Amino acid sequence: MKRLDITIIRAQIDNLIAAHPEIDEDEVLRSDMLEGSTDLHEFLREIERKRRSADTFVDALAIEITALRDRRARFERRDQALRALMFNLLQWAEVKKVELPEATISIRAGQQKVVVEDENAIPDEYCRIIREPDKIKIKAALLEFKSVAGAALSNAEPTLAVRIK
Repeated sequence: MKRLDITIIRAQIDNLIAAHPEIDEDEVLRSDMLEGSTDLHEFLREIERKRRSADTFVDALAIEITALRDRRARFERRDQALRALMFNLLQWAEVKKVELPEATISIRAGQQKVVVEDENAIPDEYCRIIREPDKIKIKAALLEFKSVAGAALSNAEPTLAVRIK
């Protein structure tokens, strides 16, 4: 099997268009001639096989990541349960510290933490405000031909569509 190279295919396309300028006006004829006279379709098939393979890996990795996250959550719960058990045992034994060969386990004083009882009662100076443009509202306004300072609609860029029959 010959190795397909984008540089060679681009040259094939350029040569075909130079030899047959009439295909510039007829997209169907151009497509047919590109298929019959260049390696474009074969190259696209090879790229599509590689894209599908990559997509398969994406799906497999998503499943693996979910499984690993679940596993991590189980170990985190186990860690919390074992820590709670050690804490309770030290409290029941009325001991603040136990030195073991593997670790020193101790009960220490906790730190104070803030408990917000009523968010609306907190003065603004003690609040963080996150300002973020609402792109959905901005787009809706711009589509209604309303002016939105600091925003504009971009020209849509072409995208690639791949359908599997």
